[in-house]
Amino acid sequence: MTLKVIGAGLGRTGTTSLKQALTHLLGGPCFHFLEYGVRPELMLLWLAFDQEISRYDAVDMSVSVPATQWQSLMPGYIACVDEPASYYWKQLWQAFPDALVILSVRDPVSWCESMKSIGGQLKAEKKQSEGMTAARREFLEFVYALYPGIEEESSQQEDIEFFEVHNGKVIAFAEQNEEFKKWLLVWQIGDGWEPICNALNMPVPDIPFPHSNRRSEYHGY
Repeated sequence: MTLKVIGAGLGRTGTTSLKQALTHLLGGPCFHFLEYGVRPELMLLWLAFDQEISRYDAVDMSVSVPATQWQSLMPGYIACVDEPASYYWKQLWQAFPDALVILSVRDPVSWCESMKSIGGQLKAEKKQSEGMTAARREFLEFVYALYPGIEEESSQQEDIEFFEVHNGKVIAFAEQNEEFKKWLLVWQIGDGWEPICNALNMPVPDIPFPHSNRRSEYHGY
């Protein structure tokens, strides 16, 4: 496995659409949080990894993660976007230094509102678990284990600060590291195909850019 694209953007920044776009462009699978639904065997591996290396401290830690470990966490994938992989953008790029790094962004207030909406839907689903399949129950247990803070209430200001700090660390690292800066693309969904294709030196597809998993289209995450 060699990753060709690393997504550094947090969830709800167009990552599902980006996953579909990269799958089309690269001709191979792109890892995303929703992949746990079809690859449930990866949940325990990721949970153990996430508990071993705190995702919130990953950027500030000198710890490195070898390519072989990423291969076990994302077997067969040639790109990754969304959480929790996006928290480890620095370790991923160090393991795959020839990969394009895409920092997907959006307006902080709309991001916060989208995250609150998804959190509310997850909590509501957990309370109404009657008739839920065993697979869905296992998935929700994983989500709550990975994100124990779902049950906690945070202010909009706190959420926006978290979002901006994450993005700021990626950009600050690029300012300090010229090699990383060459591989970084700051992108939002309205930018569509062209910036990505230019960065990958690929032709722009003759199809509309995917736009899925809107806030009104709840897909379980």
